[in-house]
Amino acid sequence: MITTVEGLRHGQMVESIQGRDCRQYYLIIGLIGDKYLLLVDGHKHPLAKPKRKNIKHVRVTMYVAKDIEERVLRGEPLSNSQIKSALERLKNQHEEGSRFNG
Repeated sequence: MITTVEGLRHGQMVESIQGRDCRQYYLIIGLIGDKYLLLVDGHKHPLAKPKRKNIKHVRVTMYVAKDIEERVLRGEPLSNSQIKSALERLKNQHEEGSRFNG
């Protein structure tokens, strides 16, 4: 289990494993200290109101929306529609990978 934010990337997809939002997917948009992530999905948690979540309450995937990561690192503006489409793309890749890995 990952217990610190070290090594995590902006635009990386995570799955909530605790709380009311259990089994929901989000993209990392920011980091708070060593224990908390700022997460967005472009819908219920838009860029204007990111969800703060303890790192212990998420399952980190290896999928990263590189276009979102680059925009965040360059300080370029993002839209909720870009977040939604990137998250859908990553969820589809994740589901495809799960089918092959059993």
